[in-house]
Amino acid sequence: MLMTLRKVSWNKGQTDNGIEYDYCRIDCDMPIYEGSKNEFGVDSFTLEFGPMERHKELLHLKGKLPVQVDVAYHEAKKGKNIIRVVDHLREVKAGDKS
Repeated sequence: MLMTLRKVSWNKGQTDNGIEYDYCRIDCDMPIYEGSKNEFGVDSFTLEFGPMERHKELLHLKGKLPVQVDVAYHEAKKGKNIIRVVDHLREVKAGDKS
């Protein structure tokens, strides 16, 4: 699915009450379906890219955002929430038809 990658964030640590966290997240924009009767524009959302260490896979994009990316993801349950987890991410270069 083609999207615009806008932000990469990562962190690892522990909250004051002892809960550990370790994440890399990406924020993307995706166009609203043109046939929609009640909305238009773009929708923004966050996807889980993996643990903090995975941010290194995206460092080559630093200073280049926003960029077009091809993203495949699945939804998973985390506690009471549904999250979107990245399966595949590839930068789409200008003139790339694949």
